Amino acid sequence: MTATALYLRLSDEDRNKVNKTDASESIQNQLSMLREYCSERNWDIYDIYCDEDLSGADKNRPEFNRLLKDCEAGKINVVLCKSQSRFSREMEMIEKYLHDKFIEWGVRFISIIDHADTNDVHNKKARQINGLVNEWYLEELSENIRETLKHKRMQGEFTGSFAPYGYLIDPENKNHLIVDENTAPIVRQIFEWYNEGWGYRKIVMELNERKIPSPTLYKKQINSKYRNLNLERSCSFGLWTQSTIYDFLRNETYTGTLVQGKSHNISYKNKKRKKERRENWIRVPNCHDAIIDEEMWKNTQERLKSRTRVPKTGSELTPLSGKIKCALCGSAMRRNVYYNKDKSIPKSNYLCGTYFSGAMNCKNKSSINGELLENAIVDELNKLISKYCQMDKLEIVDDRKKKIEAYRCVLKECQNRIKGTNQKMENLYEDKLEGLLTKQQYISLKEKYTKEINELEGKYEAMENDIKVLENAEKEAFDKQEIIGKYTHIDKLTREIAEEFIDVVYIGEKIKGEEREIIINWKI
Repeated sequence: MTATALYLRLSDEDRNKVNKTDASESIQNQLSMLREYCSERNWDIYDIYCDEDLSGADKNRPEFNRLLKDCEAGKINVVLCKSQSRFSREMEMIEKYLHDKFIEWGVRFISIIDHADTNDVHNKKARQINGLVNEWYLEELSENIRETLKHKRMQGEFTGSFAPYGYLIDPENKNHLIVDENTAPIVRQIFEWYNEGWGYRKIVMELNERKIPSPTLYKKQINSKYRNLNLERSCSFGLWTQSTIYDFLRNETYTGTLVQGKSHNISYKNKKRKKERRENWIRVPNCHDAIIDEEMWKNTQERLKSRTRVPKTGSELTPLSGKIKCALCGSAMRRNVYYNKDKSIPKSNYLCGTYFSGAMNCKNKSSINGELLENAIVDELNKLISKYCQMDKLEIVDDRKKKIEAYRCVLKECQNRIKGTNQKMENLYEDKLEGLLTKQQYISLKEKYTKEINELEGKYEAMENDIKVLENAEKEAFDKQEIIGKYTHIDKLTREIAEEFIDVVYIGEKIKGEEREIIINWKI
């Protein structure tokens, strides 16, 4: 029995390429094509896996990941797609699964349109070239979208998915903001309270006491598509926090000036956000009605500036700065510094940020001594080093060499195609001299071959850059392993050591008679 999995995917970029009534890229059309293919071969359909509105570069597609789990569990013999790009547009994913994991799991991959078939050994180079072409397409698409959004922002058009609290997206123009009469008065009230001398904590407690929905909860109430699962699971969901007030008082959008481009994705592959320098923000005045007048905005910024604490010259981050979180609500733990009686030796403790903020609804109410916490982490770190991090026990596992070899194979293929096309150009001139081609035919074919050579040379150069990136990453990985290996025993936690070894530390609730839970997520 041939247990066949049908994988279907439709993304936003596909919707933009074709008319909505065009069935060529529809899920229904893909399914019909795949069913017919199985029927002709008497293959049994094990299950249908379908992801909609998700890019081929997205590694977190739910149905895609369910498919991979079933493949690994041995439930599937064949994965069938309309085209290889339906499965993935990333070369890394193609290499990992089609040319590695699927072979290990005994799974055959077939795509109908571009004739990919992992049972055909002569088909591998074509699959790799398709993978690269698909990845280049994603890269070009990402750059085009980025430039389009930048142009819109420069023209004063709003490009966000959701309007800032206090505003709504204009139903007649999705790139324009209009004042939300339900929430704008709350924004004005927050600015007024602050200018009257109220602090963040007092403002938060007042808003929560009045049971005014927080910006996140309000956004969810008026827009069914908005989801923030991490926040919804936290203790502070639906409540105002000090960080929200902090952002409000610094949001120039409330003056009618549209401020965008404060951050961007690192790349089309990496969705983590990178902050832009303030001077690179895109500011366009008078784009929409103001909620806060210029005088109140000016007074607010002056008061904020007068209350800002400037770090002392030469001050450094503490070892655990930004790495301590509450295990109950997930918020960052706030560090408080205090002194002994003679005020000579600084001490510190950490308290749940949600409880500290004024929301007050997290059960993790007790602080933890900073020195005791660092000592506990050092003890666990020394155990880890003793067990895993001696150089003679390190196992260097890295699949970058496989990727580099695969890229070099495609590079050679590209080089051969360039050589072959150049030979065609030479033969073309000889055919013209011998009268086998007319002048017009010669010009037409010459333009065609020239364009093909330019495209291949561009791809060849891009591939060489990709190989350099992988080679540098391989060197960095080895250097990292050398750094880990230099430690035999740690006496004191430093910022350098914390950065190398610790991702995040979660602090549990203090329960009488029980040892307080400390969960350390290591980087290694």
